[in-house]
Amino acid sequence: MKKKMLSRTRQSERIRRMVIAAMLSAIVAVLTFTPIGMIPLPPPLPSATTVHIPVLVAVLVEGPTVGLIVGAVFGICSFIRAWELGMVGLTLFFRNPIISVLPRLLVPLIAFGAWVIWRKLVKQNAVTEKIGTALCAMIGTVANTVLCLGLIALIYGGDLTVMLNEMISAGNADAAYLNNAGQWLVAVVGVPNGIAECIVAAVIVPMIKTAVDAVIRRTPSGRKKGNTL
Repeated sequence: MKKKMLSRTRQSERIRRMVIAAMLSAIVAVLTFTPIGMIPLPPPLPSATTVHIPVLVAVLVEGPTVGLIVGAVFGICSFIRAWELGMVGLTLFFRNPIISVLPRLLVPLIAFGAWVIWRKLVKQNAVTEKIGTALCAMIGTVANTVLCLGLIALIYGGDLTVMLNEMISAGNADAAYLNNAGQWLVAVVGVPNGIAECIVAAVIVPMIKTAVDAVIRRTPSGRKKGNTL
């Protein structure tokens, strides 16, 4: 009898995780292909994004497996979007799956690692859990920005500089800037975009996680699980 109950509980957990993964993946797809999730900026700047938020919610609520699934959907959608938009600024470089997909697989792992460390170092209560969620959401957001832009600079630094130099009037531009235009752009884009995205993630992710956790606790499997990763 106990084995049957345990089997049903595990099956219920698997179904719940599948549903949550599917739901968040669908949200990622909608956000990726609409201005809601990809806020257009003037070329050659990349779009500001909120698409990483469902990925962070997935990993902080259901763990690394669901986080990886949703992160993979984010990366694939970003890859498809880059081909749909054509030759538009930094979006061009997201046609390379190393830039569009790989970072989105690493982001949930980094956020989950930070979450595990936080739970081990800090005694958990309602307040510290929200602080930890906000902190891990910020770490995941920074990882997304740094990995994507860092890989662009590492792999396509020369091509990016050439592209930007073609868009800049060389008459009054400083030679030091022109020779390193790609790196300058990555820094200029990464800092303000990263800060803005961190703030948004730090506010939204804890709110969503709290709501989802409350729903999960009402289910039999959630109560038995104690809602721990």
